[in-house]
Amino acid sequence: MTACFVGVMALILAALATLVALGRNHVRGVPGPGPRPAVFPRAALVVPVTGDAPGVREALATLVRQDYPGLIVVFATATDDDPAVPLVEELIREGHGRVFRVAAGLATRCGQKNHNLLAGVAFLQGLGQRPDIYLFGDSTHLARPDFAATLAAPLVRGETALASGFHRVEPLSDAPGVVGMFATCLALHMLQSIRAVTQPWGGAMALTRQAFERFGVAGLWAESIVDDCSMAAMLRKKGVVCHPVAGAAVLATPLAAMSLSRWSDWLTRQLLYLKFCMPGTWLAAIPAALALSLVPVAAGVILLAGLVGFFPVGLTLASAVFLAGLAGVGLFFRSLSPRPLPRGAFLAGFAMVFPMIGWCMGRTLLTRTMVWRDIAYEVSFSGRVRRIIRKG
Repeated sequence: MTACFVGVMALILAALATLVALGRNHVRGVPGPGPRPAVFPRAALVVPVTGDAPGVREALATLVRQDYPGLIVVFATATDDDPAVPLVEELIREGHGRVFRVAAGLATRCGQKNHNLLAGVAFLQGLGQRPDIYLFGDSTHLARPDFAATLAAPLVRGETALASGFHRVEPLSDAPGVVGMFATCLALHMLQSIRAVTQPWGGAMALTRQAFERFGVAGLWAESIVDDCSMAAMLRKKGVVCHPVAGAAVLATPLAAMSLSRWSDWLTRQLLYLKFCMPGTWLAAIPAALALSLVPVAAGVILLAGLVGFFPVGLTLASAVFLAGLAGVGLFFRSLSPRPLPRGAFLAGFAMVFPMIGWCMGRTLLTRTMVWRDIAYEVSFSGRVRRIIRKG
């Protein structure tokens, strides 16, 4: 039993070290996204948006002010009375005829985000627009002016039919939820650099129109809970692998506050998307999540009890080395923060990532329902939406 426990600790440290080794350059933007093409084909950016939370107006403005030549931007709200509409209408007046809004209506067969995206694509077709490249982005992150051009560049150069950026949390405080969210997103960002597991992230992805139509993405989205994870599962079967793009394709997410419950809900949704769209991968992740959540706690207990003689010296020493290794990974993550954070507070927040993974995985085990804002979705194992329940 002791040898098994020590082996699991070694395996966890080896996995984290491998993740850091493979992903550190990608999150730093190395290598760069490649040369900027001299000529860009027609492209449109479709952005689902809802609400007027602080920072949304600024985020939307950065998407409108892209330097991609002739880029059309379509914001898609569910209804005409969404609180985001006044913000969008203001940007339309500044958009010089390139910015539009469409009301998608309430979704009945798929996730509301998917429904909004499809309404944006249909709106472009109604305008007589047939862009060569579809860009899809989130409404709550800050984009650099060359975001769209950087994200589309691999498609323009003919390197891929599907590319994805990501986002980086900019922690504005050292609260545990903020640090935990930063560390979680950073780890997912590192995973993007491993081609065997690279997934498109719906907050920043580009797809050629030819691939969008050829592989029936619209039909898939019309029944699915989410855009990116469902599409990734389908396209991988057809041999289309996502190309991760660093640099300006990485959006910024300033974060001043994040409660533990909000962080838990967010991470639970990510794991539920995996369960619904890639159930085999989700099943394989269960023992990994269990180990990540329980082993650090057990190592801490063994270290403390071992100091007073309750455990053998060898096991106590192995636990100390393991926890020191985890702290080293945490300090490396801290070095990648866009803003300096106190070492002690950061390590405390980083330590909470491990039990949070186990807690959130546990929340996914016995449910077929995902809640997002005021909507609950009952979903099948194929990622298809069975029923939508709206509050009120």
